[in-house]
Amino acid sequence: MRCLGVFCKWGIDRVLYLMLIHEVETVPYEETSTSCEFFPGCLHHVLAVHLRLHRTSGYVHQPQDLVKMCLVADTSGLCTKILSCSPTNEPLSKNLTKIWELRTGPVGSPDCDTCHCDIENEPGTPLDTDNQVLVLEVQGYFDFLYICGSTQYGVCNSVEIELGKTPSKPQCLFDKKANLASACPDCVASPLGTKVSAVKDRYSTYFFTAATINTTIAGSFGKQSLSIRRLLATEDGFLPQVKGLTVLPEFQDTFTIDYIYTFSTAEYVYFLSVQWESPMKPNARLQTHLGRLPITDSEPWMYREIVLECRFEPKRRRRSSWIKDVVYNAVQAAHFSTAGKELADELGVKMDSPILYGVFAETDEKGNPIRKSALCAIPIDDVNNEIEKGVESCCSSGTEQLSRGLCHFQPCEMCPHENPDDLTCKAVPTMVAKPYYRVDFFNRRMNNVLFTSILVTTIETKTVAHIGTDDGRLLQVILSRSSLVEFANYSLVEDMQKVSRIAAVHSSESLLFVVGNKLINVSPRGPGCAHFLNCSVCLAAPKFMGCGWCDGICSQMHQCNNQWSSNSCPPVITQFFPSTVPSNGKSEITLCGWNFQSPSRPAITQTSHQLNVGNSSCTVIPERSSSSQLVCRIDGEVSGPEQNIDITMQVDEKRVESGYFISGNARIQGFSFVTPEITDISPGFGPKIGGTLITLSGKHLDAGGSRTVSLGDRICPVESTSSNETTLVCRTEGVEETSEVDVKVLIDESTISTTKTFKYVVNPEVTGLKPNCGFKRGSKITIIGQNLDSVSQAIINYRGNTTTPVQTVCVGNGNPNQMECTSPVCEESTGILSVDLDGAKELLPQIFNCHPNGEPIPFETEGHRLELSPGQDKISVH
Repeated sequence: MRCLGVFCKWGIDRVLYLMLIHEVETVPYEETSTSCEFFPGCLHHVLAVHLRLHRTSGYVHQPQDLVKMCLVADTSGLCTKILSCSPTNEPLSKNLTKIWELRTGPVGSPDCDTCHCDIENEPGTPLDTDNQVLVLEVQGYFDFLYICGSTQYGVCNSVEIELGKTPSKPQCLFDKKANLASACPDCVASPLGTKVSAVKDRYSTYFFTAATINTTIAGSFGKQSLSIRRLLATEDGFLPQVKGLTVLPEFQDTFTIDYIYTFSTAEYVYFLSVQWESPMKPNARLQTHLGRLPITDSEPWMYREIVLECRFEPKRRRRSSWIKDVVYNAVQAAHFSTAGKELADELGVKMDSPILYGVFAETDEKGNPIRKSALCAIPIDDVNNEIEKGVESCCSSGTEQLSRGLCHFQPCEMCPHENPDDLTCKAVPTMVAKPYYRVDFFNRRMNNVLFTSILVTTIETKTVAHIGTDDGRLLQVILSRSSLVEFANYSLVEDMQKVSRIAAVHSSESLLFVVGNKLINVSPRGPGCAHFLNCSVCLAAPKFMGCGWCDGICSQMHQCNNQWSSNSCPPVITQFFPSTVPSNGKSEITLCGWNFQSPSRPAITQTSHQLNVGNSSCTVIPERSSSSQLVCRIDGEVSGPEQNIDITMQVDEKRVESGYFISGNARIQGFSFVTPEITDISPGFGPKIGGTLITLSGKHLDAGGSRTVSLGDRICPVESTSSNETTLVCRTEGVEETSEVDVKVLIDESTISTTKTFKYVVNPEVTGLKPNCGFKRGSKITIIGQNLDSVSQAIINYRGNTTTPVQTVCVGNGNPNQMECTSPVCEESTGILSVDLDGAKELLPQIFNCHPNGEPIPFETEGHRLELSPGQDKISVH
């Protein structure tokens, strides 16, 4: 049995719902996400997701957002999955039931359970409570839930939660006698945003608090930016002595510190924030800062801060000085975790070393994040070393002018450069002068993307980042400095809503993300396997996804009702060419597809790869084959034409120790053996100089892969074949003598018989071109010469002074001495006109004048008619 708590708004109240899971149901992780949409009237964003992961962890996961919504508090440490939530007040499902609720507002309402702290609400402020702090403190047999809201000056309540029992009534952590308007140790939360780490030190609980303030908030019972409070042993308030640091009054309304995340280790509490570079710099840029305070005997003077940068470093920078680093200056979300063995080795850290993972963005001049994102891993031990070095540089002797920084917390001063053993120098809050940076895992590839959320888990030896975006997507990648592996990228919700930075690791098989008013449960192993569309991609997926190939679908073993394989893929044929070949030829067939060869690239042999075309064997040609293409040759003669037969492939690679191998068969239909025929040749003659285009007509002339046409002992190079298999066009080569020769066609070494012949005749001669001028639109041209009937067509060429050459084609009329053509369309100019007669090129070039188009002038007489009188041979047109 497990308890879950959910904070929602009911009307204008804030309500805490405790959900009880009566039975744990194991759900396959390929069911990508289960969303829990809270009750009608709930707020639209979740404030915090709290999970108790380890009873002896030494620290508590903290709420990570300023928005005001729902809390899920897992108090058992067991593994389960939220299946559904019902939008009614009735039991939510057989697995999830509302057993308890706590109303946190509005102030003054008799139904408010946390409004009885004997403190009035600040005049003029909303009565509705925004829960700013929700902290779950692990005590052992029972736990404490601390709730601090935006009303009543930010005082807190505690609720004792014991497994299997109804939570206790809220205990107000406020003593009116111990708090003044000028100093209120029990006033914790700021309505502008508050982050709290509750840590145990010996037998006491301390609240390390980071609050965003302005002059109004700072004046409300003396709130500080950073503070350390000790919870009373009576658990009804805090000790009066509150230590801390506060933004100086002159900067409180202009210098805003946005606290993004807080976390703790055994020694320190850390505060991750985004703030301007300097309170006194007018054109300052936003920076990401990490501050820390020790847990034991902590004092404000022990506060240290360092600037964190996530950078892109161009590989060509050394060769090109103009290529600069890109700094992603503003962290958007973070997660404190460790690294798996592979990434730990790359980073040079131990597997249990604490690492802060952050998603960063560039910002515009106003400080708004733009859609350019990065991810960096920041080893905390390295950060601590840099902080210590920075303090030593400030306090040791030297000539470099270093500022102590933190000019918004204290008056600006320079480092004294005194004796490093002098504790006076170190007893001052200090910011390290030199930023600490790490390099973006994505190498600046995440343009047009804004990362807004991150969780990092380890699976086996891998380190997996789960990254939410501003448009509601989740990107899951295996982190590596050398080869980042993206194995999932999908939408968490139908509409494009921002994924909140609120997130938590629920268990080794469950992550919780928040989008709008939905709490979404996803698997750290990805959204299943169905999105991998072919076997090679399926089996190349990370092993922890459990993907295998089954009946043409990538799935997990329990989803497969047939043979399932995680180490072998069958071949897939997608197309082949040619689709027809002569039945008595020696044809090569090319098959396209995938999974013809595994990634380890074992040799393709005639033993490992066997192909058949119908009943005929097709011998693979290894040197022309690859993982996506196989070429084979049919050598045997087929008995006769066959239509629509199958091509089959059988691949049997040897098993490999890692990765996958190819094994199985593939089949594709649509291949045919045919008998090509020649039925006609046109023209059947041409000049012996060559250049005549001959069209061979017949059947199946595009069969096979190679075609050769011979005219006697001369090759007629093929220029084209028709798509309907009926024509083949070649251009004759020249011969020395006139003759009549046989026509021979070879298709894939198969001879196509024909009785047709071709005649080489006397070459044509051109003696004249008339006229030597014409209109732009083209005019009649007469070619005069001898043997003009030996060609089937003529080409008239025109090259003007400034224009590109143009031409027209005209067909011969069988007249040996004269051929009529039309001049090409030309621009108004003077150019050169010439004639091509088959292989005889640019015959009789001459000057040709291209004139404007002529227009007829109508007769001016009645009816536009003129009559010629008998005996007259002239007439006036006017």
